[in-house]
Amino acid sequence: MKLKDDLVLRKVADQYVIVPVGKRVQEVTSIVYISSSAAYLWDFMKDNEFEVDDLVKMIMEHYDGVNEEVARKDVESYIKLLADNYILDDGKMRGFNFIRVPSGEK
Repeated sequence: MKLKDDLVLRKVADQYVIVPVGKRVQEVTSIVYISSSAAYLWDFMKDNEFEVDDLVKMIMEHYDGVNEEVARKDVESYIKLLADNYILDDGKMRGFNFIRVPSGEK
């Protein structure tokens, strides 16, 4: 998996916000706020392909006392948030695609 391009993370009033830029503005229409833990992962994710296991390992190494079950649950929720908001490039189609097929001549 990887993050889509044309997305930046900004800290605004002590909150982290994912901001679309360029062509991504039309696709990512929601304001997405993330936690400081998610922002920590974002720094890695923006430049690398990753799997859930990679992110779980990072959380467990960065935060003392977090077990694998809690880390995995949190990472999976984060990945779902990104996917639901068209931020994650995981090869899955989301949303609606309309194709207009011309009708035959009568």
